[in-house]
Amino acid sequence: MFKILQYYIFLVIILCLSTSVQAQKGERIKYKAEELEYGKKKDESYRKLTGDVVFTQKSTTVYCDTSYFYKKRNVMEATGHVKIVDDSTTITSSQLVYEGDERMAKLRQNVVYLRGERELYTDFLDYDLEGEIAHYFNKGKLIDTTNVLTSEIGYYFAKDEFAQFYKNVVLTSPDFVLKTDTLRYNTLTKVAYTYGPTQITSEDGTVLHAKGGEFRTVVDESDFVKGSIETRDYYLEGDELYFDDGEKYYKAVFNVKMTAKDEDVIITGDEGYYDRRNGISKVYGRPLMKRILDADTLYLAADTLVAIESKYDSAKRILAYKNVKIYKEGLQGIADSMAYFNEDSVIFFYGDPVMWNNQNQITADTINLEISEDEMRRMNLLSDAFLVSEDSIENYNQIKGRNMIAHFVDNQIDRIDVNGNGEILYFALEEGDSVLMGMNKIFCASMQIRFKEQKLSSFSVYTNPEAQFIPPHELTEEMQYLANFAWRETERPTLFEIAPYLNPDYEFIPDEVKPDDTGGINLPAPNIPTTESQNKTYTPAQNTKPKTTPVRSMNPTSNSGINTPTSAQPNNIRKSINKPNKNLKAVDDDGSFQ
Repeated sequence: MFKILQYYIFLVIILCLSTSVQAQKGERIKYKAEELEYGKKKDESYRKLTGDVVFTQKSTTVYCDTSYFYKKRNVMEATGHVKIVDDSTTITSSQLVYEGDERMAKLRQNVVYLRGERELYTDFLDYDLEGEIAHYFNKGKLIDTTNVLTSEIGYYFAKDEFAQFYKNVVLTSPDFVLKTDTLRYNTLTKVAYTYGPTQITSEDGTVLHAKGGEFRTVVDESDFVKGSIETRDYYLEGDELYFDDGEKYYKAVFNVKMTAKDEDVIITGDEGYYDRRNGISKVYGRPLMKRILDADTLYLAADTLVAIESKYDSAKRILAYKNVKIYKEGLQGIADSMAYFNEDSVIFFYGDPVMWNNQNQITADTINLEISEDEMRRMNLLSDAFLVSEDSIENYNQIKGRNMIAHFVDNQIDRIDVNGNGEILYFALEEGDSVLMGMNKIFCASMQIRFKEQKLSSFSVYTNPEAQFIPPHELTEEMQYLANFAWRETERPTLFEIAPYLNPDYEFIPDEVKPDDTGGINLPAPNIPTTESQNKTYTPAQNTKPKTTPVRSMNPTSNSGINTPTSAQPNNIRKSINKPNKNLKAVDDDGSFQ
């Protein structure tokens, strides 16, 4: 009885397995043709079909010139004008292996896949008719109404309306070309997602690099992470990038860095954008510009930094406005706004500019600094130039003139040429620069001041000078200051103030990035103050000085207009300085006239 039960159980298992195997096999392929031949190859029987061959399975119909049908394996091999029609999909090729049980079509040579608006071209395509999944390898190209995508390997999931591409992926649209190694593409929305290094090149040559992101091709917009935008003159980097090719607008946020291609200029900040249509890049949110010099770095900070591109080198420039501060070894400064011209490395400072070179404080309506071969060469002080230098016993040597030119050697002031309306107050010292001998007060048309060991050492005056030497006992408070004197040492910026991240004790606390009120691409002109704001009357309360040094003041009476520099002005100044000197008089180091 037990053996009989075992026998029946065995029969049930065999029947179940047989049913399962039969269920796994696909529907039998049906065929027709003009001619039919039977044959055998490698112990396997086949049927050769020739002449207008048509075979079908479920909703699939295949046409070809010649076919071999292997009934046992339910496999059809087809050649010559192969064409598959399956619902809304049509595929043509030169060769085909059709596996009926798996419903898999393996097409080779000159494969063209058509479904709706999409066309796929390759020489190697495997197509799963049940899942409606097309897989190509050894290169392929997918075309729709908007884009062309090529790659080494690709999958098109027709039911889910998306495609996946790998290796040397190139997406070409009417306005740009995208290159990456891994890309997912929604064939309905035309949105592409990249998952590795990505490069987008616009029709005008702008290049965007990213680690991956979302790219909306219909509206030419994208969001990327950790990448850079390559403009005509700069690389703009950020942790997150936004790209709107329709508006020609690129945006970068978090750890933004803009690097000049042709010179050692780097701009960093919290947020930035590139307006490709106008060739303007803008960085704000703690922006900082670094100009790499030969032996040092010039740091410049402001509320907003703007780089302007141009096909003309003379028009390329960087603008900074509101609260401009600069720092380098031997030179610090402040101003309301700044313009840096890339071609000749000249920096213009506008709006109450103040520069400090060691013990020397320099002011004028406008100051421009010339950099050559990565070193400071010359500083031009245009209109109401004023130099103040504190000596060892807290007196203030003062020099005024219409215009001045400061010449640098090894990034230190070597001499200053004063051109027009020269005035000087110079305190003569003796006995180790600790005893005051008296004060020289001089008026002249022009003069030259020389410096030694970063201190005023001697000067020469030209063209009918008027000089007076005042001994210490005759000096009054009013005599010791020229008009518009102000000692502004407490406004002098420090390195850690401009670039706080260089401080070892610096802790970053992120602030909300707030762009200025300029509304994006509308750039303001340099903010040059009016005469009323520039020519202040300094009272003792306005003169600032460290507590260890007595505050000195005076009541200035002269006013002068603002002289906005033009590109020709520095050359005019140089010509006037190079004229022969007449009526030369000189002052020795002890303050006495020769």
